[in-house]
Amino acid sequence: MSKKTPPDPELLESFAAEARRHCDVIAAGLATETTDFETMRVEAHALKGTASAVGLRRLSELAGLMESDLAEAKETGIIRGGRTHQIADAAKALAEGAAAAAAGQEEPPDVGRSLAQLFSV
Repeated sequence: MSKKTPPDPELLESFAAEARRHCDVIAAGLATETTDFETMRVEAHALKGTASAVGLRRLSELAGLMESDLAEAKETGIIRGGRTHQIADAAKALAEGAAAAAAGQEEPPDVGRSLAQLFSV
């Protein structure tokens, strides 16, 4: 069995900065109640792919759940009841999780809470 190589610290720092930018776009869209769900979905999709590429599986999963809700909102024209706040919380948790990974710290508890919230129907 091969050992997993830890992600490059510079790569994690770059991802943390990128994650903050993407999450800020999502948070701003939710705060202003935009109906441009596609832009927010694309931001979440980018986060999902990059988090996966740097080996941050749980952050990738969180971004995927955000993307799914935003894709549904694009189709229906509205974010399902109560989910706006949860997606905003998830964006904040994801940015904090990326920053923690870059700093070599443990994953913040809000990442797990956001995963649990977005997994619920």
